[in-house]
Amino acid sequence: MSEPFAAHTGPVTVLLAPDGTVTACGDGAARLFGCPAPAAVGARLPDLLGPACAEPLAGALKQAAAGRPWRGTLPLAGGTMEVSCDPMAAGSGRTLVALTVAPPWAGGLELLNEAGRRIGSTLDLHRTAAEIVGVTVPRFADAGAIYVLEALLADGRPAPPAGGAAVVRRLAIAFAEDDPSSWARDFPVNEVIVYPPDTPYARCVNTARMVEFGSDAIPDAIVHRAGPAVDGLLDHVSLLAVPLVARGRVLGFAVFSRKRGRLPFAPADTALAAELASRAATCVDNACLYRRERRTVAALQAGLKPGRVAAPAGLEIAHRYVPAGGDVGGDWYDVVALPDDRVAIVIGDSVGHGVTAAAAMGQLRIAAHTLAGSELPPAEVLTRLDTIAQGLDAAQFATCLCLVCDPATMRCELACAGHPPPLLALAGGTARHFAVPHGLPLGVSDPAHPPEYEQVSAVIPAGATLAFYTDGLVESRLRNVDEGIARLASALVASQSTSLDATADGVLALLADQQGHDDIALLLVRATGPGTGLGEPAAAAG
Repeated sequence: MSEPFAAHTGPVTVLLAPDGTVTACGDGAARLFGCPAPAAVGARLPDLLGPACAEPLAGALKQAAAGRPWRGTLPLAGGTMEVSCDPMAAGSGRTLVALTVAPPWAGGLELLNEAGRRIGSTLDLHRTAAEIVGVTVPRFADAGAIYVLEALLADGRPAPPAGGAAVVRRLAIAFAEDDPSSWARDFPVNEVIVYPPDTPYARCVNTARMVEFGSDAIPDAIVHRAGPAVDGLLDHVSLLAVPLVARGRVLGFAVFSRKRGRLPFAPADTALAAELASRAATCVDNACLYRRERRTVAALQAGLKPGRVAAPAGLEIAHRYVPAGGDVGGDWYDVVALPDDRVAIVIGDSVGHGVTAAAAMGQLRIAAHTLAGSELPPAEVLTRLDTIAQGLDAAQFATCLCLVCDPATMRCELACAGHPPPLLALAGGTARHFAVPHGLPLGVSDPAHPPEYEQVSAVIPAGATLAFYTDGLVESRLRNVDEGIARLASALVASQSTSLDATADGVLALLADQQGHDDIALLLVRATGPGTGLGEPAAAAG
């Protein structure tokens, strides 16, 4: 059988005369025979596959020519081949035989199907690696491990093979042992290893080709190690280092090994290992891309989110930001100092998650800071932000609320672009909406029909706490937004304290079931002037 056929992934059918002469074949058969299809036509099959199959093939052809299908294994010089022989009527009373050769790893189709179901269930890199070895051990191998290039984990880009040492991190390992704990201690997950250039693992990475080796190469690959588990590894006499290649780049490699007493890896097994590694590499690549994007978004959002809010004289401000457990979202807020000790407060939420939402959040927050700092009224700030939002990604829009407050009088001017309404917790132990007209979210309108944002005036009563928030604190699959806002109002009343920071922490504690699903931003404002009964100004939350 031709060596290139080891990479062939589909069945091959050849038409034969009852004496074994090839009468027709396609390109797949050419890969099987190692010669062009025209050259195979007219030749006898034993001459193409080797004399070892001649006798069993003759019996199979005789049975099929008599009208009875035959299924079985043909011996070859380098192994065996699963085939089926089916009779075919060819006219003029002649009978031909359709000989179909299954892929070399046909016995592993069930394993591949299971791999397709189990590998890549999440975008967590370590879990993906664990799923790969979980599928293959012990069914395919007695031990398996996944190694990824350390450069890929460090900056998201695998270093090009340079023929040198391979620096990799072990992400998962599995052993078919009664007590694998000792193996796990000697070969821990997350260990960074440097494999010298002459080791099978480095050659696998540098050539992007599978390397098959025996136990004689193991000592060079596990230098500076000792212990019962290491000694036991020498019983693994057949090993494969299979490159993980995705989008033309080597991401790392998988190692599979079989112990003494189990059949060593045959050509059919290497073909199966290559197919498994190909599927696994795609899942590893997706997990790495997701990991890189999350780090980028988190760094972008952390750099844009204010680390400390400066509260002007007469106001106490507390703020909290709680990221979601999954993708990073586009929640943002800002407090801008204005002349005459006034202050502008802006809070918004860019729809979606990931880089797009974070990038939109960054642009809108910077623009809002600049516009509010120019002493534009809130309605004008939103109008100009809407124009900016229309220039962002076509599917990107945001909600936003802008308020300008004078701490001396607690009079506010505010406007809203589709954002949840602020809540006002009164000193008497009640809470209500801080009335604000709703306008269209930013980026929804078009130039021919610009939005009109209404601006209203209101006064924050003495001793009251004004709460700004994003939808992550009130939206839930279990209840509608109105019910969520009512829960927030109750939490505000129940958490009232002389310390605004304590109030913020109390609200989040009472609404802990909201956390983890979406980003949450909460910003509380309260007057600290004479007659409020709230004590001296407190430092803003960091």
